[in-house]
Amino acid sequence: MAFLILAAFTFTSGLRGATLSAVLKDVLIFLTVIVSIIVIPISIGGFNNAFSAIASVKGSALTYETLNPKIATAFLSLALGSSFALYLYPHSINGSLRAESEKNLKLSISLLPLYGVGLALLALFGILIYAVPQAFNLVKLTNNGQLVVPSLIASTLPDWFVGIALLGIFIGGMVPAAIMAIAVANLLTRNVIKEFRPNMNPRRETSLAKWISAIFKFLALAFVFVVPATYAVQLQLLGGIIITQLLPVTFISLYTNKIEPRSALAGAIIGLISGITLTLIANNFGPLTTSVYPTPIGSIIYSAIALSINLVVTFVGTAIALALGWRPAMKVKEEELTKVVS
Repeated sequence: MAFLILAAFTFTSGLRGATLSAVLKDVLIFLTVIVSIIVIPISIGGFNNAFSAIASVKGSALTYETLNPKIATAFLSLALGSSFALYLYPHSINGSLRAESEKNLKLSISLLPLYGVGLALLALFGILIYAVPQAFNLVKLTNNGQLVVPSLIASTLPDWFVGIALLGIFIGGMVPAAIMAIAVANLLTRNVIKEFRPNMNPRRETSLAKWISAIFKFLALAFVFVVPATYAVQLQLLGGIIITQLLPVTFISLYTNKIEPRSALAGAIIGLISGITLTLIANNFGPLTTSVYPTPIGSIIYSAIALSINLVVTFVGTAIALALGWRPAMKVKEEELTKVVS
C-alpha cells in the first residue's frame, strides 16, 4: 500500500506543479497525526498513564503547580514568534504569489494555522512515549530525539499503517524542501540577479531559476549527510529568528508606504545581529540548548526580542527621516493595484 501511495505521489507531482502532491502530502501527514493521537493513547490506557510514566522516570509527578509561572511568557512569545514566522517562510510566500484568485489566496492563507495545530498534536508524542518502554528505551539508548515519532508509531500501530505513516513523514519532509528550493530560486532570480541584469529575457530567467533550484536541492541533500543531525533543530531555531526580522519590510510595508526603506533595512540588520548575539550569549557560545532569553518579566524567545529591537530601529529611523524631509512616494498607481486585486 505504501508503494502505491508513493507511486501516486510521483505521478501527481508532475501535475500542475506541486499542487496535487502537496495535497497528498497533507492528507498523509494529517492522517498519520490524527490516527496516532487517537490510537496510541487508547493502546496505553490514556494520557493519565503517560503522565504517570513520566513521574516514575523522573521521580516526581509532573503537575501544573511544579512549573515556574514565568515560563508562561516563554510559551506566549514562542506562539507569537512562530505565528509571525509561519507567514514569512519562502514556501508560504511562493504559494501566495501563485494564487490564481483573491479567493484562493484568502483560503490558503487562512488555512496555514492548521499546520500549527498538527505540530501541537505532534508535541504530545513527547509525553506519550514515556508510556511505551520499547520506544522510550530506543530514544534513550541512541540519545536521538528525532526518533520519538517514528519509534512511537512503529511500537504501537499495525505494520501496514506504520508503512503509510513513515511514508507520510518522508513525503512531509520532501515536498516542503522542494517548494522551498523553488521559492528560493524564484526570489533569488527575480529580486537579486535581475537587479544586476534587468534585460534578462523570460526564457533565460526561467532556465536560471531551474538551475538554482536544482543546486539548492543537491546542497540540501549534501547537508543532510555532512552535518550532524542535531544541528537541524539548532538551525530551525536560528531560522525562526532570521525570518521573523523580515516582518517590517514585508507585512507592515504591505499596509503602509510610510516606512522609510533605509530605516527598515537597518532595523532588519540590527534585529538579525541582536537575535543571533542573544542566542550565542544565552547558550554560552556553544550548542543551542535553549531558545529563550531570561528577562525581568520572564523568559522570552530570541526572535521576539530581536523583532522588538527591529521595530524600534525602523520606527525611530523613519521618524528621523521624516524630520529631515523624507516623504513617502507611491510607486504603484492606485488603478494598477485595483486591477491586480480584481
